[in-house]
Amino acid sequence: MLLALFFAMAGCEADDGPPGDGPPDTGPVACPPGTTPVDGGCQEAGLPPGVTAGLPPDMPCPPGEAPLEGGGCQPAGVPPEACGQGFAPDGRAGCEPILPDDPCPPGQMAVPGDTRCHEVSPCGDGEYGTIPVEATSQFVNAAYIGADSDGTRARPWRRIQEGIDHAPPGAIVAVAAGRYTENLLIQSRPVRLWGRCPAVVEVLGVDRARPATVEVLYPSASRSEVRSLAITGPANGFATSGSSDVVLDRLWIHDTTREGVHIENSIGPTSVAVSDSLIEATSEVGVDVIGSTATIQATVVRDTQPLRGGTLGRGIHIQDDPFEGERSTLTLRSSLLERNHEAAVLAISSDATIESTVVRETESGADDGEDGTGIVITTDSGTKNRARAVLRASLVEQNRDTGVFVGGADATIEETVVRGTQSSRNGKRGYGIRVQSDPTSQEPAVVEVRASVVEQNHKFGVVVKGSQATIEATVVRDTHPKSDEEDGAGVIAYVDTDTRERASLTVRASLVEHNHYTGVVASQSDATIEETVVRDTQPYRGTMGRGISIQSASGARERVNATVRASLVEHNHDVGVFVSGSDATIASTVVRDTQPGRDGTSGRGIEVQDDRATSERANVSIRASLVEDNHEIGVFVGGSDATIEETIVRGTRPVADESSGRGITIQGHPLTHERSNVTLRSSLVDQNHNVGVIVMGADATIEGTVVRATRPNSDGRAGLGISIQYGGEVHNRAKATIRSSLVDQNHEAGVGIAASDVTIERTLVRGTQARRDGSYGDGVEVDSYGTPTTTTITSTTVETNARAGVASFSAAVLLVSSTVRCNKLDLNGREYIEGQPFTFDGSRDNVCGCDRPVSPCPVETDTLSPPKLLPPSQPLP
Repeated sequence: MLLALFFAMAGCEADDGPPGDGPPDTGPVACPPGTTPVDGGCQEAGLPPGVTAGLPPDMPCPPGEAPLEGGGCQPAGVPPEACGQGFAPDGRAGCEPILPDDPCPPGQMAVPGDTRCHEVSPCGDGEYGTIPVEATSQFVNAAYIGADSDGTRARPWRRIQEGIDHAPPGAIVAVAAGRYTENLLIQSRPVRLWGRCPAVVEVLGVDRARPATVEVLYPSASRSEVRSLAITGPANGFATSGSSDVVLDRLWIHDTTREGVHIENSIGPTSVAVSDSLIEATSEVGVDVIGSTATIQATVVRDTQPLRGGTLGRGIHIQDDPFEGERSTLTLRSSLLERNHEAAVLAISSDATIESTVVRETESGADDGEDGTGIVITTDSGTKNRARAVLRASLVEQNRDTGVFVGGADATIEETVVRGTQSSRNGKRGYGIRVQSDPTSQEPAVVEVRASVVEQNHKFGVVVKGSQATIEATVVRDTHPKSDEEDGAGVIAYVDTDTRERASLTVRASLVEHNHYTGVVASQSDATIEETVVRDTQPYRGTMGRGISIQSASGARERVNATVRASLVEHNHDVGVFVSGSDATIASTVVRDTQPGRDGTSGRGIEVQDDRATSERANVSIRASLVEDNHEIGVFVGGSDATIEETIVRGTRPVADESSGRGITIQGHPLTHERSNVTLRSSLVDQNHNVGVIVMGADATIEGTVVRATRPNSDGRAGLGISIQYGGEVHNRAKATIRSSLVDQNHEAGVGIAASDVTIERTLVRGTQARRDGSYGDGVEVDSYGTPTTTTITSTTVETNARAGVASFSAAVLLVSSTVRCNKLDLNGREYIEGQPFTFDGSRDNVCGCDRPVSPCPVETDTLSPPKLLPPSQPLP
């Protein structure tokens, strides 16, 4: 039945197209529907010319790779040419030390580069092997039976101390094979103490009152040397203070009751160089350096034993002088530290450089099962001097509790592999790298991790607590969850609840992959993730598996401020990027192929929601990004504020029940009842399922955007372009403006409006397709659902839709200066709710029809039915 409602028409130009197309070019540009006036011309809806959604085309390198100074790109990880001396590339962006497969027996050693275990020093031939012979040399041989010793080769001393006492300054004291049960002291002049080899020359201390089996004391003994001996005893193996430039070379220091090597400055400035030595099975500490300088080269420190109470057992310990605050300096190169306890290297308020070194298999020392950390860099609670450390071209593996710990200190970790950290014996941690503020001084740590690999650790790969960390050109992968906890995150930064210091995290040109639960987490902190790949995060027991999570801690109101830029977030689970109650910018980033969880739900690209505990709204800007081939929802905004511009959201796929696959969902939060407020501008929403854009109980402005080719569910239902409807569980009306946009080739309805307030301006709605059974297919349909509902449509074209161009179901539609043409029915009205008539009152200046346009527009009254409301989506926990 045709209802002859004719609207007044004014200002039509017969030769210049329908009124909705604007007047001739005599003043400001009148752009056709679906375009926006820009710089004197008309810009089509969608991405502006020259704008790329996704990775910037001018990026010097793809995400996960860093530009080289001379040109070219270097994938994240250790460059093959940067592997340390004695290491080889492992083919997985890391380096593997060249070492024997099996542990070396006592008295033998291997450092990086050695393929077989070997004696500490070759013995050579003859009584004194390869010891140099000089005119001033003193000879010692315990086997000499004469009573006329004078230190010559023919009449050697029988005790080493005799040789030391008779040696002139700088002379060699050459020691033949034997077990010498004595304590040695070099103090009045420099002496070069030189054994044939540690396998046959051993010094066994006997005086428990002496600090060590071998001592070098006072400045007068500076430049002394101790070479090619085995040293053991009931106290420290070797000790020095006040002597500079002391050399310890090719020593086997073993099975001491206390420390292996003790270096301190109580008498004066002290410096020692240790090389090609084996320090094993000592107690408390292998090498202890206090307020002094130590260089350790090509040395093995292993199997240091804790005290009876389970404390200590450290490999190398350096710290500042607790009284004067004098810092220690350690240089550790080409060495192996293994099977020590509590910490392999502990640097307190000192300076440490560790290069081309393996630190592995550190065990918990205390009876409570704590610790077992590979390397600890921290601050003295008394002096509060910040420690500084550089860890380069090394391997830290199979330690307990933490691979590398930095507390209130400064550290650079580069070209290093940190892997396989296990939980301590009491089940705690298992972190790769741990960065946190010092609990006493409350000073934050500052750490840079560059060109490194952090892999196969437990609970967290890198954790930053109330401190600052930059992770650059680094691989963080394969972090495992602990068996009893929902963790396994690659990188996490969070506030220090004791100091209230926020963490500051930068991840740049890195690869974060194959972790569990979440790839990167920023909680109550500041984070920048740029030029980085976050992919293949795995669920834990079927849940989570998110790429990036930006959220406040449970119940806390402190917001995260995060930026994700020029990055690739792909093949994760549950959600690619999750933002809750925080501020975030996502720019020039690709979020794709997020997979559902084990239960077949979710798999969303980007989720933005308010914090359900505090009702803090998230505020997110998504710009020039590509969100594609995700599941369930491309972009979800719940109870929060978001701006989405110059972005493509496409190809969202349904989950197992085939009822979703939405492009963009904007809705109130069903628990907090917070409305969302979203601006969608200059974007493309393409080839999604169920609905391209849905606004439910929320506020939205859609401007200069293309929403097209939304596909129906597998049962042929839905497939709407834009749906504006009241809020389901929230029960709030939606409010939306659609301006200068193109809604094209969708299903059931181009724009579906239910019990909401909508304005459509300068928009082109066309080509909406019907269901398989021929039902539906309206360009714009407005359904009151029993509440007063008004939609205003101005300067808009609605054409070539399968059923009605504009359909009113007991709603008020105001149509002004628009063209509705070539639809099966251009305008249709039905009193769908009894007693609530439809109306087009006030409509004017419109043109309808196809071959023969007519104006005013007639309104049909066929008994059409509106599509059913779409169900709300549930925010993720």
